[in-house]
Amino acid sequence: MANNFDDNQDDNDMPDGHQVDIRLPPDLEGGTWANFAMISHSMHEFTIDFIRMNFDASAPNLPTNGVVVQRVNMSPLLAQQLIDALEQNWQGYAAKSMPPEIENS
Repeated sequence: MANNFDDNQDDNDMPDGHQVDIRLPPDLEGGTWANFAMISHSMHEFTIDFIRMNFDASAPNLPTNGVVVQRVNMSPLLAQQLIDALEQNWQGYAAKSMPPEIENS
């Protein structure tokens, strides 16, 4: 699994050095905004629902509704690889972008 988007790493290299051609269809280039996620699992798969919660200006801390903008199903192995990649990326992000008092808490 590609762990980061550093310019020094070819994100399409597999651990054995094999190159994989990964394409992003034009309709996905803009991405999808999600500000909430729900995770569930069974014996054989994990499911992550990415959700866009909507808020009303009169109660900015209370969502009025939400819509699932993407559902991703994955194997337990991929879920563990995703956790590892997120941890590695978070550490790199925090080291560069977080104030020291937040990063070290």
